[in-house]
Amino acid sequence: MSSMSLARRYNVAFKDHTGKPALMSWRKSANETRLPFLPSWVFYMVNPDFSFEGFDGCAFSSGLERGRISYTGGSFRYEFFFLPGATAEECVAHYRGEMNARGTIWRQIRKVEIAMKTKKQNEGEEGADDSTDASIEGSSSGDESQDGSTGGRLPGLIWQKDDEDFSSINYRSWLFMYPDADVQWGADSDDRQVDLVQFDPIPIEVEEDEILKWDPMEHPVHSERMSARGRAIGWDIEEGLVSWMDDRKNAKWEVAANEAMCNAKDLGWESW
Repeated sequence: MSSMSLARRYNVAFKDHTGKPALMSWRKSANETRLPFLPSWVFYMVNPDFSFEGFDGCAFSSGLERGRISYTGGSFRYEFFFLPGATAEECVAHYRGEMNARGTIWRQIRKVEIAMKTKKQNEGEEGADDSTDASIEGSSSGDESQDGSTGGRLPGLIWQKDDEDFSSINYRSWLFMYPDADVQWGADSDDRQVDLVQFDPIPIEVEEDEILKWDPMEHPVHSERMSARGRAIGWDIEEGLVSWMDDRKNAKWEVAANEAMCNAKDLGWESW
């Protein structure tokens, strides 16, 4: 029996920072704890006819990625918020409110690093103080707690902070707007569209006389409609949202989040 057939589906309802229903979904092997993956993709369902009733986020994500995704990084959780008729700016405002309430992934990464440092010190491992202190200090941000307990919080949201991750993307944050009422993926769904919304722009360094063709600072919220799965053209797949997601593989935030996931598993954590 394949490991995929043994995977458990988690569709966990929760309340967003405004008290409205939301959903986070992920799949894990049956022998793993239910600890949600730290890397995430956030979808805003904006069609007024959408409903969380009977909605399976795991089935949605599996159908979206099937035959398209190829990233070699770790696994992701999906989060779904329902903002009927919302604009890109309204979705961004909601996302920022959610991040203010929950923090970023760097909160959990820091907590794991502290817990691992404590574990090594308790085990008497030599040199436990050195590199870990530098790593923790480098991960510090204003929303992070100073303790290493698991806490039981909702996992934080992605916020890129290493400028080396901006070679092909000039924004620190993003979300996806799903405008369709149909959430099933089938043979007729390759033309389905999704809006990629990027925000929190990063200034581009230019030479003294250089003129920018595109300045993200002039577009604090940048929305781009694209194919969701990308249409198969012969042996190739046209560019779409899934290929954009694939291009984020091995970014520094993803590597750090996946390392924290592995360490949290070793620590026996079942919640963040």
